[in-house]
Amino acid sequence: MKTPKVIVCDLCHALIRTDKEKYVHVEDWKEEKMIKEMWCHVMCFNKAMNRELQEVEKQAKDMLARCGGIMDKFYGKPQEEFVIK
Repeated sequence: MKTPKVIVCDLCHALIRTDKEKYVHVEDWKEEKMIKEMWCHVMCFNKAMNRELQEVEKQAKDMLARCGGIMDKFYGKPQEEFVIK
């Protein structure tokens, strides 16, 4: 697919200078038909992906913190193990 001459970033809405800047082209397809396409700066794309990843990571940490208390009630806290030789 040929890159258009004038591209606007779908995330920051600034012009992408294809001759000087790195950019990403994402296409969404369903049953051999393109539904949507997106052009954006690499930095904008990385920020957007990282934001979602950080949110998922925060949710996972919160869930593990809550599970930790429940697991301690069922199994007890881990105890130190001493090996005598």
